[in-house]
Amino acid sequence: MATILLDAYDSFTFNLYQYLSKSGADVQVYRNDKITLQEIIALNPRNIVLSPGPGHPREDPGVCYEVLEHFQGKIPILGVCLGQQMMYEHYGGSVSFAGEIQHGKTGIVTHDGQGVYKGVGQLFPVTRYHSLAGDPSTLPECLEVTSWTPNGIIMGVRHKKYAMEGVQYHPESILSENGLKMFENFLKLEGGTWEENPGFRDPDDMASQYPGRVTIADVKTPTTTDILSRIFNKRQRDMAEQKAQPGRSLADLQKLLDLNVAPQQIDFAQRLRDATEGGSRLAVLAEVKRASPSKGDISPDAVAAEHALAYAQAGAAAISVLTEPTWFKGSIDDLRDVRQVLQGDKRPAVLRKEFIFERYQIAEARLAGADSVLLIVKMLSKTQLRGLLEYSRELGMEPLVEVNNREEMQTALDVGALVIGVNNRNLRTFDVDINNTKNLADAVPDSAVLIALSGIMKPEDAAVYRGSGVQAVLVGEALMRAEDKAAFVRGLQNAK
Repeated sequence: MATILLDAYDSFTFNLYQYLSKSGADVQVYRNDKITLQEIIALNPRNIVLSPGPGHPREDPGVCYEVLEHFQGKIPILGVCLGQQMMYEHYGGSVSFAGEIQHGKTGIVTHDGQGVYKGVGQLFPVTRYHSLAGDPSTLPECLEVTSWTPNGIIMGVRHKKYAMEGVQYHPESILSENGLKMFENFLKLEGGTWEENPGFRDPDDMASQYPGRVTIADVKTPTTTDILSRIFNKRQRDMAEQKAQPGRSLADLQKLLDLNVAPQQIDFAQRLRDATEGGSRLAVLAEVKRASPSKGDISPDAVAAEHALAYAQAGAAAISVLTEPTWFKGSIDDLRDVRQVLQGDKRPAVLRKEFIFERYQIAEARLAGADSVLLIVKMLSKTQLRGLLEYSRELGMEPLVEVNNREEMQTALDVGALVIGVNNRNLRTFDVDINNTKNLADAVPDSAVLIALSGIMKPEDAAVYRGSGVQAVLVGEALMRAEDKAAFVRGLQNAK
């Protein structure tokens, strides 16, 4: 059975043919106005690709709309550039001026990690040749946005029921990364619905969710040298590989949760409040941290459980465990070991410190024994943040929501965060301002717990937070290096 490539008189059709053939397809090319629907039906295609082309999707579409109507739900369909725009219009959306003209320019896209994006890293460069795009305000109910630019221009859509996807850019261009992987994913699809292709679309496990259109002036485009973006990229690849292992999908983790195999929890927020003893001292979150991007190795041979036990004996209210493996040299096993060594109802709470972007990581944390997880506003859309916060609460964990500036603080408050940490270190530049938490404290209501994160190198540093509304401090590097951890914790608790 062949892949039918319907050409809209575009030179990129040659590239499409090459990429599809290289990915294993038997490709047959036809001009989209030189073949009839009945002739295509007679060819009994395995799947169909709608090519790029000039003009508006309603101008000279050839047989494409008939193809979409007839073959939807029967075989997989992929649209590229104009082909995607035809899908958008076919199901009731409007394609109009994108607000910018792109001709042979590269840009960065974010995606949901599903369908053709399965196993594809985030924030990768793509080649764009277009001035039109789907109008987000007219997005058809049956379609979902799968990829987008930093300023919210739609770069991909997917039918929610049928095995049908489109991309606005050119994955077949030599300047686009991951093109071959995307075509290989498309060619793996069988039948005409997502139900027939398990693992390719799971609405509850999207890597990212479309944040909507924003103005170009509001865009903070991530760069390839941005450490947060690099970590985010790598963790997405790590999670994709992990979920592909037998018995380790999100559905598998949910089954384990349903079997009640997760360790008993304690209330993270309440433990921090109790540790302040009515506001007379600071609660301490002591961190297990072998390394960091800014400092390199701190204690690379540290045994996580050993440090956690020492922190608990010193009076820490919570233990923060870094589980990112590449830059921080942690693991989910560290979290599991820490939880196992801490016993009793009066034990410290356990926090998973991680770059969390999907439910999988939260479920994994709960199974390993976490009482809370870290959610970083800077790397999540408001929709993502709200969804992950709600899911965490469903599992009995009040998350620690991290912010760095007043705008992010407002986002945290908007989604109803009850434990808020202000990072004194900018995760993109790694500059540290120990007064950052104090400067934002006035925005936090009394109902929320406010924590100062990063930059505290000695007990005296915590004194700056006295009387400011800060109730807790998180300390990692300095405690890891401290010979007398008990004295250090006491100094933080009673900093004046």
